[in-house]
Amino acid sequence: AGPILVERFRLPGIIGLLIGGYVIGPHALGVIAAGNTTVPDVGQLGLLYLMFVAGVELDLSLIQIHRRGVLIFAGLTFAVPMIFGTAVGFALGWSTPAALLLGSLLASHTLLTYPIIRRAGLASSPAAATAVGATVITDTLALIVLAAVAGTETGSGSTGEIMIQLVIGLALLGLSTLWLMPKLARLAMSRLGTEKSVRYLIAICAFLTAATLSEVFGIEGIVGAFFAGLALNRLVPNGGPLMDRVEFFGSAVFIPIFMVSVGLILDPAVMVEPSTLGLAALLIVACMGGKAIASYLTVPLLGFTRAEGGMVFAMTSPQAAATLAAVMVGLSIGLFGESVVNASLVVILFSVILSTVVAERSVRRIGPVASDYRPLGSHVVVAIEDPEKAPSALRVAAWVAAPEGGAATVITVRDPRHPGLDDETRERLDHAAVAAGLDAHLDLVHDSSFARGVLNAAASNEASLVLAMIEDEPARAAGGWAEAVAEAAPVPAAILKGDISRLESVRILTDSGCESASELAESIGSRVGSHLSGEPDRAEDEGGAAGPVPGELLIRPVRNWNLLAGLPDVPEGAALIAVPDFAVPGPAAGP
Repeated sequence: AGPILVERFRLPGIIGLLIGGYVIGPHALGVIAAGNTTVPDVGQLGLLYLMFVAGVELDLSLIQIHRRGVLIFAGLTFAVPMIFGTAVGFALGWSTPAALLLGSLLASHTLLTYPIIRRAGLASSPAAATAVGATVITDTLALIVLAAVAGTETGSGSTGEIMIQLVIGLALLGLSTLWLMPKLARLAMSRLGTEKSVRYLIAICAFLTAATLSEVFGIEGIVGAFFAGLALNRLVPNGGPLMDRVEFFGSAVFIPIFMVSVGLILDPAVMVEPSTLGLAALLIVACMGGKAIASYLTVPLLGFTRAEGGMVFAMTSPQAAATLAAVMVGLSIGLFGESVVNASLVVILFSVILSTVVAERSVRRIGPVASDYRPLGSHVVVAIEDPEKAPSALRVAAWVAAPEGGAATVITVRDPRHPGLDDETRERLDHAAVAAGLDAHLDLVHDSSFARGVLNAAASNEASLVLAMIEDEPARAAGGWAEAVAEAAPVPAAILKGDISRLESVRILTDSGCESASELAESIGSRVGSHLSGEPDRAEDEGGAAGPVPGELLIRPVRNWNLLAGLPDVPEGAALIAVPDFAVPGPAAGP
């Protein structure tokens, strides 16, 4: 009820969860007693889930494009608050380790406002990608400082030894999550993932395993959860059904419980004491001021607008998990007193309220992002007439979608007067998608026109490529449904023939007379990319180019209807993709 109530006062719903946590907590109604650890423990799971979702949804191609911005901003958003916080510690007469620890906890941040950015459709914007990409660097640096200070103060090792342990731990964590985990997850999904619930459980197990490994290596669990998100980034495409379930359970259960668990620790009676408020004011100026300066510098340095700079500030200013971890470690080793803990709670509450308000205002000022960048394999729509032919089409779609970790939709059309697909056929299609390694769903369309049904479904699914699977029949007159789809589709379209199960080579034909279709053919081939070769298309010369052989995928442009109608027969175990020149709507094909 908390979000519903506060949203009536034009406040972000997250604040309602904080207030609700306080109301049921030990410092108000006492529904959740002080010794109860259930909600805090589940809240910690929610924080891990939040970091996992951020890693899964991160557009790695955008991070690659904006890697310079990520590194620059990560350095700024860590260094400026770190310097300010350390200066406050020295000004208060603290020791060097205590001052450094204070600076590190103010330099970290938690992506509490990320759900607001995601709901606004801005998660793939350059500014949001820069902020999310910088998060793992910033929090890792803060945790390194925390581990180094704690290790030297407790006598568990010298600074050099602690640093070596952390470097080894990060290397092992990166190897086990970014290299091994995708292989194991892909194997598990292909063997066990026919049931939708099983695929979701595989994702859950992945991020819990990574978080546990982080703790084993002496690294905060949020780093491992974020790494697990990156590891499964290609296996959980943003437009797929698995991502829908990941987001649903996160927004409905795990992430709200984390916000409630933060509200449980709020104690207004202690937080309003003059000494607490004075120290909290210094920390707020150091933390929020440092984060604001770093975010503002993205305008001249990275070319962001002021609204985007505000969004970056809203994403990188909330203090929560890493702050609490550093404060409690400092308290346990004697560097901090109770006043610092209470002041930190004021900082957390202030930062969460400020960041959520700024986030809501920033996304309204930015508005929807219109981007011409649309990877070709981000959402492949596979149109089939005979469900029995689906496995081959799904394999080709998986090869095209693999570089972007894209999703797929299988479309088939039935006359409105006839019944739809039976459960057995649907199950076979699900098995075929899982076997191909695709996160796909079936879209059954009822329409008296097959081509019109495919076009409407492709538009509603926001396809990036339409792949029309036709029967491998002898040469026939042009004018079938696949040609009609290719001619009218608003996105790149191609026509597939053949049944290929094992890919040994890809051959691309080029035609100087249809440059756009040749570019799309090369773009498709480069994504499949197994023993790639190219040659000019001599279809109009005597003899023409040789057809595909078993194990080969042949991709060729087609400049006119006659050539399209006269496509060669495709032998068993091979496939041919024809790219009609009239089916390429300019630059929408993407890079």
